[in-house]
Amino acid sequence: MLQYDLDEVKSRYHRCISKKTFLDTFYDCFLSKSDEVAYKFRGTDFTRQKRMLRESILMMVMFSRDPVGVEEDMIKLAERHNRNGVDIPARLYTLWLDSLCEAIEKHDPEHTTEIALKWRAAMEPGIEFLISKY
Repeated sequence: MLQYDLDEVKSRYHRCISKKTFLDTFYDCFLSKSDEVAYKFRGTDFTRQKRMLRESILMMVMFSRDPVGVEEDMIKLAERHNRNGVDIPARLYTLWLDSLCEAIEKHDPEHTTEIALKWRAAMEPGIEFLISKY
């Protein structure tokens, strides 16, 4: 992915995250995707969870740009999500990314299909990394 595409994704992320309802929109979308997803989040402290998600999305954008720069943090994230952690199988990452893109579309007034593709491309390396460590 080109540097300028990542800069655009990052700036759009900051635009979305500045809206208080962005992460709520994401979780509304994500939890409605499947019973399995909803089950995984039973008993979750969503205040804490939203804080972690906020950091994780940015980390995954940064991973697309410079994997070495955030590799240690990504390893920790992968360990948290692997079968010995909260057990997030590969199939749920598609739902996660779809939910993220839906939330972005709702909160970015300049959203386009091209932007959605850039978001997906920016998240792909991080998602592949997490899946590889499952």
